[in-house]
Amino acid sequence: MPVKRFIFGFWAVGILAVEVAIAFFAKGFIREYVGDVLAVVFLYMLARVFFPQKPQFMSAIAFGVSVIVELLQLTPLHGFLNERSEVLAVIAGGTFDYRDLICYFIGGLICAVVDIFIIGKSKKISG
Repeated sequence: MPVKRFIFGFWAVGILAVEVAIAFFAKGFIREYVGDVLAVVFLYMLARVFFPQKPQFMSAIAFGVSVIVELLQLTPLHGFLNERSEVLAVIAGGTFDYRDLICYFIGGLICAVVDIFIIGKSKKISG
């Protein structure tokens, strides 16, 4: 596994651990907003492990997936998924909130900016 893929995987696991801790222990601002920002960052890091695309593209996909999941909360499919599995219930979330969309956008923006200016000037992951 190329080094950059390993680094993205390491960060994905770390962010997932933080997300789990937030779900169990955090309240208020951290749970409501920081968790949503980190959800997009997690999806992005995980995607970068498997798909060597430019970071702007991958951050857009992570943002898009998050928006789709949020919008599903407005449909009957949301209730169906929640009844089928506790894991799906956690992933699908509770109720639609437009502020979550803002958090997802911020998370996607953070991913693109960090990757472009810190990780590697938007180069593809080798390998």
